[in-house]
Amino acid sequence: MSLEKIEKLLDKQEYPVIRKKINKRQETMEILTKLGVKSNSEFMELYSRYFLRALDRNDDTYPLTDPFLMETDMAHKHWGIPKNFILFSTGSTEGGYLYNTEDDSVWDFNLGEQQQLIDGTLPHWNSFYEFMEWYLDTSEDED
Repeated sequence: MSLEKIEKLLDKQEYPVIRKKINKRQETMEILTKLGVKSNSEFMELYSRYFLRALDRNDDTYPLTDPFLMETDMAHKHWGIPKNFILFSTGSTEGGYLYNTEDDSVWDFNLGEQQQLIDGTLPHWNSFYEFMEWYLDTSEDED
């Protein structure tokens, strides 16, 4: 999976996808670094380039939001999520998508599944771009 393929999928979205100006890119990189995101990760590459807040999938998934320290802190403190996971979706329904800073994987998490998350038995994508391809590709919905 490549950034180029993800950018093509972003271009097909109904909502405009906005590229970040250099000062916002730097600010995002600083926040993500505080959260433990590696500078060469797919997550850092995409989130430092684009505002992804307006993305939406044509099903019951939730829109991605910029990862805020407060949301991730809440997931760590109140949900018992290990520190290497970042909550990057809203979390408003007692669950969401978690990014693993150690291996670039994305996990589909619901409250009460902490042990399965720790054990590695929850549904997940092996890379952030693999997740983004699934999230952004609406070709299945067109059938």
